[in-house]
Amino acid sequence: MKIIIQEFIAKFYQVIILILLAIILVLSIFGGVQTWRASSLKTDYQLLNAKYKTEVAEAKALTEQAKAEARTKEKEWSDKLLEVEKAHNAKMQEIIIDVNNAKSAVDGMSKQLDTATKRMSTASKETIIEYANTNSDVLKECIGQYQYVAEQADKHAADAKRLSDAWPK
Repeated sequence: MKIIIQEFIAKFYQVIILILLAIILVLSIFGGVQTWRASSLKTDYQLLNAKYKTEVAEAKALTEQAKAEARTKEKEWSDKLLEVEKAHNAKMQEIIIDVNNAKSAVDGMSKQLDTATKRMSTASKETIIEYANTNSDVLKECIGQYQYVAEQADKHAADAKRLSDAWPK
């Protein structure tokens, strides 16, 4: 019986050793797989991190390029606006000079009309008729000029509205 027990104990130890070897083998395989997965994840992380840094650098470069283009466009618009303002101011000076000249001419004509009106009481019938005809011709010319100026003002207003509506918002 002693032999049976010794054989049983020997077989028991063999089975225990085999089980321990199998556990060590499984743990070694599991450890190797985990090491491989960790290495793979680390490589993937490094690739994604490098890609992220590249994309961030590209985005910064594009942002700087857009800022530079915006500054250039703003400078162009500013220069154009300054040029237009100078031209507008020069035109306004011309208009002021023209208005002053027109006022002088109107003042001169007003004085002539006052003088003519004062002389009406002593004028002959033919002179009065000629004066009335001349006044009629002057009024017709004034009406024609008034219509022309009104037409030009309406065209200008339509052009200004078209430009305003077409201007980028």
